[in-house]
Amino acid sequence: MRLLVVLAFPALLAAQTIAVFDSDQVFESLGEVADARELLETEMDQWELHVDSLQEEIDVLEEDLSRTLMMSPERRQEKEALLEEKKIQIESYLSSVFGPDGLMERRNEELVNPIISAINEAVIDIASEEGIQLVLDASAGQVVYAEASVDITDQVIDRVMSGND
Repeated sequence: MRLLVVLAFPALLAAQTIAVFDSDQVFESLGEVADARELLETEMDQWELHVDSLQEEIDVLEEDLSRTLMMSPERRQEKEALLEEKKIQIESYLSSVFGPDGLMERRNEELVNPIISAINEAVIDIASEEGIQLVLDASAGQVVYAEASVDITDQVIDRVMSGND
């Protein structure tokens, strides 16, 4: 029985239609990806400017507290409380923007998910049209070798780009 399976395996493989594509190459060829990255970088710059301004406030308060020996205990306590508040504020902001499931991560998903969906749709359409039963992503590191004839990367790029005209 085992011999029968081993002998039949090449026949089973021959019946399968397999293709590969390189999602990294597809991403690099799409202008939408560059646009999304540029927009995200612009937003990140704005978020970082806000962090910088909060840090400047903290620095000023710390410097003020270190220089004024003649400050009344009440005034010192007010400044220390304000300093603590600013430190909490910056930590909260950093976490909400740059932390796990933060604004940056969510924004990146908003910008990239439509592109990934278009790529997946193109792969599915091409596979369906050409009777391909299995499509592997070469950029995922799972493909050790693929004959050029089974590479549909250029077709995926063309399909995604024509869908965005």
